[in-house]
Amino acid sequence: MRTWLPLVIVVALISLGLWFTESPSEQLLGKRPTQQEHSKAADLIIRDARTRHFSLEGTLAYEVDAERVTFFQFARRDRADLTEPRMVFYQGEDTKWRTESHTGVAYDNGQKVELEGDVSIMELPQPGITLRTEKITIKPREEFAETDKVVTITDGANRTTGKGLRADLKQDKVEILSNVESSYEPR
Repeated sequence: MRTWLPLVIVVALISLGLWFTESPSEQLLGKRPTQQEHSKAADLIIRDARTRHFSLEGTLAYEVDAERVTFFQFARRDRADLTEPRMVFYQGEDTKWRTESHTGVAYDNGQKVELEGDVSIMELPQPGITLRTEKITIKPREEFAETDKVVTITDGANRTTGKGLRADLKQDKVEILSNVESSYEPR
C-alpha cells in the first residue's frame, strides 16, 4: 500500500496543476460571466466537419468540409467560423467547382460564406480555370461568388488579373469588374 501512495499524490498534484492552468481565472475566483461574455461563447465546436446540401429536386448541390467549425448563435443571426474550409459544387452528378481557403465565416445558416486567405476556386475536372484572390463572398445556394479584391484567373499558360469579380458558377460566367490585364499564349 505504501508504494502506491507517492504515485497517487503525484497524479493528484499533476491533475490539480492542469486544472489550474486550464481554468480561466474568473472561474477560479467564483465570478460568473456577464450576459455579454456568455453570448460571445461558442455554442458548438466540430472538428473534421462535413455537410451535404441538396437542391429542391433532391440532388446533391454542394458539400462543405472544414478542419474545424465553431458555431455561434446570436439573438438575430448565427455565425460559423471555419478553419481550412473546402466547398465542392455539383452540376447533376458531376463535380463542377471546388473552393479552398485558410479561413471562412458562414452567416445565416450558410446563406452567405466569406472565404479569406489564399482563396482558390477551381473548375473541375482539372485542367480548367482557376480563380485566386485573398477574399471572396459566396452564396452557395445560388452558386454565386463576388469580391472587390484583386483576382487572378489562370487557364493553363493564359492569365487574367483584375479588380473585383462576379461569378455565376451555375452558368459558368465570370466577370472581372475593372483594371483587367491579360496575357495569352497561342497553342
